[in-house]
Amino acid sequence: MISEADWKHFKRVKAEALDKCCKQVLDDVREGIDDPELSNHAKYLYMYKLIENGDKRIATIFNYNSRSKVQLQLALMKSDGLLSSKQISGFSDELQNFINNHD
Repeated sequence: MISEADWKHFKRVKAEALDKCCKQVLDDVREGIDDPELSNHAKYLYMYKLIENGDKRIATIFNYNSRSKVQLQLALMKSDGLLSSKQISGFSDELQNFINNHD
């Protein structure tokens, strides 16, 4: 079980990481939609696949709402490039060690 301070920090970090993850998906969608080489149908299929994969990625990382899953979520966020060192530094030493050793 994590401390109350880590839990509060996690809730902020989780929201920021989710926003970053969504931005990455949307940036990729924009890139495909703006590609003049692709037909509208190809753009639609590209966008559909990106959203589908993005949904799976978001579900894997973010669809937990329990303190017992925080370490797993943080390890997944870090391995997916969604955590900054500043965000990690806001956790207790014990949780920082876990995050930094499980990516």
